[in-house]
Amino acid sequence: MSFKTARDSFLTVLLMLGLVASSACRKASPGAGGSGPSGAKTYKFAFVTNNSSDFWNIAEKGVHAAEKDLGIQAVVFRPLKMEVAEQQRYIEDILVQDYDGMAICAINPDSETPILNKVADKMPLVMHDSDAPRSKRKAFVGTDNVAAGRLAGQTAIEALKAANITTGKVAMFVGRIDMQNAVDRKRGIDETLGKQPGIEILPVFLDGADRNKAKKNVEDALARYPDLVMTIGLWSYNGPCMVDAVRSSPRAKKPLIVAFDEEEETLKGIQDGMIFATIVQRPFQFGYQTMKALKDLRDGKTIPTFIDTTIKKIDQGNLTAFWTELRELKK
Repeated sequence: MSFKTARDSFLTVLLMLGLVASSACRKASPGAGGSGPSGAKTYKFAFVTNNSSDFWNIAEKGVHAAEKDLGIQAVVFRPLKMEVAEQQRYIEDILVQDYDGMAICAINPDSETPILNKVADKMPLVMHDSDAPRSKRKAFVGTDNVAAGRLAGQTAIEALKAANITTGKVAMFVGRIDMQNAVDRKRGIDETLGKQPGIEILPVFLDGADRNKAKKNVEDALARYPDLVMTIGLWSYNGPCMVDAVRSSPRAKKPLIVAFDEEEETLKGIQDGMIFATIVQRPFQFGYQTMKALKDLRDGKTIPTFIDTTIKKIDQGNLTAFWTELRELKK
């Protein structure tokens, strides 16, 4: 073979290798959010809570499970306090960073609708736990909170009947009453327990998601109303706060307790007989289903406007099975 022929053959091989390498590079070229094993864009989503309560630990597990299952990237933002200004700072950061979608539990849906709409104009937006129905959000993922309130009200009626109580006052406790989930839960309770003759529901005690304030509210209600027969906590931390206050109260006759969610101290309260029952949601699914909804939207799929994560009443009859399942979920 002549030198020229050998040289031409060598150049041809190099050219072919270059074309193959160039093609491979084009296939693997990442988008703004990076790329997965197949070369598809890896979406980056934000999951924003309304506070730093333990309730959100379970939701965060769902977010990270979705990361693995769906091949996405997710960042969880948890405000230390339930303040609109703090949550809005997170939203503003998300707007100027490289996110492909946001899931959020709005602290005040009315005042936050303008900035939520800015997000919706730039990327898919879904709500979770507490809705902002007037915003441009694509879906709400979470509990039918009116139904949850009705279940809490029916549970309260059941507890009163079991204790042979027909008259008295009921105190409700929550962080804020302007959040949609609190509004809806109160409505459900009013539609059930509120219609019971002889039962008076007091104005709601507000604590701003401050546990010390939440406990003091219960102590104040116990001291102020000698005919207080029941306390109902609408948010997760209210259960433990009610138990602490009622347990330390000098009153001979303790009020009944109905709670929401599955904080460890709430479940211990059911076990000890301090809490009649708690209405639980599925915060793991808040995290998982919001991530799935955002990915589906980015992939051009149609999703329902309401994704119901369901509710359940937990009392001493089904506590053990639920607690076992919950501990497995937290691993």
